[in-house]
Amino acid sequence: MPLPLLNSSFRKSERLERKVMRSHRKESGSESLSLILATALVLIVVASIAVPLLPRASAATQSVDIKNFAFTPGSITIAPGDSVTWTNSDGTTHTVTGSGWASGNLADGATYTHQFNTTGDFDYKCSIHQSMTGVVHVGSGTTPPSKPFLSGMTLIAVIVVSIIVVVALVVVLMRRKPAKKT
Repeated sequence: MPLPLLNSSFRKSERLERKVMRSHRKESGSESLSLILATALVLIVVASIAVPLLPRASAATQSVDIKNFAFTPGSITIAPGDSVTWTNSDGTTHTVTGSGWASGNLADGATYTHQFNTTGDFDYKCSIHQSMTGVVHVGSGTTPPSKPFLSGMTLIAVIVVSIIVVVALVVVLMRRKPAKKT
């Protein structure tokens, strides 16, 4: 075979090899991109399932003791949605009676719980012993327990960071230049 023809065949072979290598790089980049996008999709699905299952900040319950013909503490401050439980620790029957709500008779050792959903000051008394009074302050500035909220925020932060990492990897892979052959 003459030298120019051999040289021409060699160049064609070299071009074919470069074309195959470019095609292979595109395929492997495409596979990497597919893997990254699948990972991102899994993260999004997990987040959409996990976030609604997180424990919500639940309403708190405060306690008031009925003893020695007095409510202790006589004044209590709670957040809207919280409850107060009164426990009769006296040797006699008492009631917890507010405007529109009442415990009925509470024997020694009995309890009564009432949930307060609106803000305001709620006076109450023992309807049997009128000198026994108390007040529940329901304030909008009081904060409910925050631990479940922080747990949810931690999960959301992890998911957001994961998505940012995945997007960064996609950008890096898409901008990656093929290595030069020597």
